[in-house]
Amino acid sequence: MSFPVKEMSPRDHALPMTHDEALSIIEHARKDKFLAQELEQLREKCCLFVSDVMHEVNQALAERDRRTPALLRSKPGDALSLRAASREREQAAQKRRELAEAMVIGALFNSDNPDWNPLDPSTHRSSGSGSLLLALLRTSLE
Repeated sequence: MSFPVKEMSPRDHALPMTHDEALSIIEHARKDKFLAQELEQLREKCCLFVSDVMHEVNQALAERDRRTPALLRSKPGDALSLRAASREREQAAQKRRELAEAMVIGALFNSDNPDWNPLDPSTHRSSGSGSLLLALLRTSLE
């Protein structure tokens, strides 16, 4: 048995779903009791995915910043210097987590902005609608 195949032009393949189209589909699914459950499961998976990506970016940044722990240095340190080194490592870890989050969220917000350069804040579009994934993450099931 064969099914009719709709001929698609290369242009049809190149057009991504718009943010408004994604929101319309999400809104329709929210109103259906069966689809709403599936939508919530999809949102949870997306949240886990974004969290995993942030963790991976954080790990990559941490690998770049690897240093010898204070206890393994050749000269022994006193308690004050060890405490200060511990605080510095914690502050560096916090900055890495914040940078990883900013990188991932920035990429989601600007996924529809071909001119976006993460190193140039002037290229960020505050009115950008972002990706389908961002539309899904932003939609709450109330």
